[in-house]
Amino acid sequence: MMKIASRAIAHLLVLCACCSVHAAPAPPREPVLRIETGAHLSIITRISADATGKWLVTASEDKTARVWDARSGAQVAVLRPPIGAESLGALYAAAISPDGRTVATGGNSAFDGTVHILHLFDRASATVPASSTLAGLEAPITQLAWSRDNAMIAVGLRQQGLRVFRRNLQFVGTDPEFNEAIFGADFAPDGRLAAVALDGYLRMYATTGTAGLERKARKQLAGGKPYSVAFSPDGKTLAVGYQDIARVDLLDATTLELTKTIERGNGNLGRVVWAADGKTLYAAGTFVSNGRFALLAFENAGQGNGREIAAFSNTVMSLAALQDGAVAAASAEPGWQIIDRQSQVRATVHSQSADFRDSQDKFALSSGADSVAFRFSPEAGDLVFDLVLGSVRPGGAPATSVLPRIPAALSDWRNSAMPQWNRKALSLRGGEISRSAAATPGDKSVVIGTEWFVRHFANDGKELWATRVPASAWAVNVSGDGKWLVAALGDGSLRWYRLSDGKEQLAVFVHADQSRWIAWTPQGYYDTSVGGENLVGWHLNRAFNQSADFFSAGRFRERLYRPDVIQKVLVTGDEADALAKADALVRVETVAKTAPPATVSAKKADKPVTALATSKDITEVLPPIVELHSEPLVETGAATVPVRFEIRSPGDAPVSGIKARVNGRLVRNLSGKGLRALGVQEIEVPIPPGDAEIMVFAENKYGKSDPVTIKVARTAERKPATQVEKYEKLYLLVVGISKYPAPWTLGLSSKDAQDFANNMAQQRGKLYKDAEQRVLIDGDATRQNVLDGLKWLTEKVGERDAGMVFFAGHGDNVGQNYFFIPGDASALPAKGENKSAADFEAWKKKNGPLVWVPGEEIAKTAETASGADLRLLFGTVIGVRTR
Repeated sequence: MMKIASRAIAHLLVLCACCSVHAAPAPPREPVLRIETGAHLSIITRISADATGKWLVTASEDKTARVWDARSGAQVAVLRPPIGAESLGALYAAAISPDGRTVATGGNSAFDGTVHILHLFDRASATVPASSTLAGLEAPITQLAWSRDNAMIAVGLRQQGLRVFRRNLQFVGTDPEFNEAIFGADFAPDGRLAAVALDGYLRMYATTGTAGLERKARKQLAGGKPYSVAFSPDGKTLAVGYQDIARVDLLDATTLELTKTIERGNGNLGRVVWAADGKTLYAAGTFVSNGRFALLAFENAGQGNGREIAAFSNTVMSLAALQDGAVAAASAEPGWQIIDRQSQVRATVHSQSADFRDSQDKFALSSGADSVAFRFSPEAGDLVFDLVLGSVRPGGAPATSVLPRIPAALSDWRNSAMPQWNRKALSLRGGEISRSAAATPGDKSVVIGTEWFVRHFANDGKELWATRVPASAWAVNVSGDGKWLVAALGDGSLRWYRLSDGKEQLAVFVHADQSRWIAWTPQGYYDTSVGGENLVGWHLNRAFNQSADFFSAGRFRERLYRPDVIQKVLVTGDEADALAKADALVRVETVAKTAPPATVSAKKADKPVTALATSKDITEVLPPIVELHSEPLVETGAATVPVRFEIRSPGDAPVSGIKARVNGRLVRNLSGKGLRALGVQEIEVPIPPGDAEIMVFAENKYGKSDPVTIKVARTAERKPATQVEKYEKLYLLVVGISKYPAPWTLGLSSKDAQDFANNMAQQRGKLYKDAEQRVLIDGDATRQNVLDGLKWLTEKVGERDAGMVFFAGHGDNVGQNYFFIPGDASALPAKGENKSAADFEAWKKKNGPLVWVPGEEIAKTAETASGADLRLLFGTVIGVRTR
């Protein structure tokens, strides 16, 4: 047996020197727009469970790790380490400590191009505490494993071997003598450590002696590349899975002698894990049965024949055992499931984005690329996204659209590292795989979509340009007018690139529910369906040893919600030009409201104050961040729940308010003297009988934070209150319009509104101690007065108040967006008109932009009102168009 204590000491000196030289590798500081669906966007590389089976953690190449409630499958937190360009920030490993308190993450994190970083996240707060980061690792981290007593963590590297550290990141030992990447490592209950690498060797270590880390054995395994290793719970048996063969070996954990070999006919069984009680061995990988990737269970401590207990649509990437004998399996879909011994799925999380793989032949564009037909997934069928209407609808490619054409000169392009043009290889990077292709109009050139780029080649095979894409380009097509290349990417997004130079100008993401969507430009201007504006957000790195911040796009709505810009991008061909034209129109409209018509063209106005020059300006207008220091899942029978949290806010924007909502109702509203500026603070939140959801927000002058959430489950039911609690005051906004332009006049809307206001006034002194109304009838119900009334509600309604909004009049659906039509609407469409998108656009061009009240402004009042309760009521709301 070879001892490596002296080598470990020598390497420790080298490692410490490396850490000091590279103590502060600075990550990029520019804001990055990222898709956020509440699920992973790319391959899940690891899944891990704590010893009790309460928490699951997944890591992904999408540069996030996520914490899940293993009982319900609900996402609890997103862990965001710093990220950079291309694959910088991709996570290849994650492990939650057995006690469930700490999550270790690692992957490709060489921000200085040299050394990589290990982060230890606090699971409850989803942040990286002080002294919980280790910089100086010489290669990407490919495997992480905690000892059973939570005391140590093993770190496997792509090169440079194995490192072991204590929980406080104190160095234990190293073995650099590995020739290939380490993907498998596991601790036995007695502290022994086993590691396997693609070099074909199994290595065994002791970690409890005075040497720190002592290699006890090194055994070459016959006939394959070992990928994973797992100790049985009693520490007596080792299971080894292989990357290149469908085989699992069982070895005596003391002698390392082979005791059993399990073999299957295809793919691999590269992922292995034992059930918590040791009675079942689970194995999976690329092994396929009946066209699906199978999860196998070998009972009788691995001696059984094996049976399929689950199947997946893509490779099984990682396995984790739960306390009760169940197993969690993560796939490259990306998604995960928990399966018990009876093959019952206990919890499941699927991808929430489109699966564009092998969809090239279904990817159709309209002539101007303002309409895209695509296959959402093999199971979900075909959809059409219409940018003009702002809608998603079922259906295949319209007759006027164009499918991708593959030129005769192009060959070997599908899933190939060497696509050919006239039998000559097109230039790709080493390891780059071509996934899609399309000819430009007139076959003047060809576009190739790959794992990493979209590339434009001339007819002589010369590359005209190449643009990096955030995920694999599974489908590409060129618009009939030759202006746009549109790509369907592996993150579920559609991206528009100028064919002239490859610059991205527009992106669209459609959620798996096939109703929510968001479209955005590189600078972050966006249009969205109802409920879609939180599907993207801004990732902001802080420092290499801190978790990153994330702000959903909706936090910047007043500055970035610009449907007018989105509508002009494809027309102008340039985001900056689209913004300039949209701003010019806003200036004209603003001046028109305040000046005689003759002065409109002559008068100049400044740029709208809500516009941002570049995406970097986001950092100047940040809302607060709330960090939760309480457990996100609480079981209690008490009437109140203590909530501990900490708030960070920019220095020029101190926190102006903190609000806590329970099941949507405001229960705490702190402002002024009730606020504390710094440090961890705690508030008592009252909760009603039954399960509840607590959400805590903070506000500053720039806006409201994204909420932190606590799920409350009842252990004993509280008795309901015997008396109905009165509201202090009712605030009521009533809008009723009958006098629309002919032929759209209504008979009863104004009367309904006035009658409702009169009736609610009689509630003063009953359920509501007092009442205050704003009643807008006919000509008084202008767009601005309605918006002012909504703002009045959000400002006036207090913690113990209630608010109501009553609308009676005309409404209209434009695509999936609802509008209420106010009393000063400049024009309404004539009956029978505007039955198509083209008709509607022609009507808008003739009559000017809409002055209608967006439904989102109405709904936003319910979200942001400070009141304990707010109701949206609709009386005689009548649609003005039929489709």
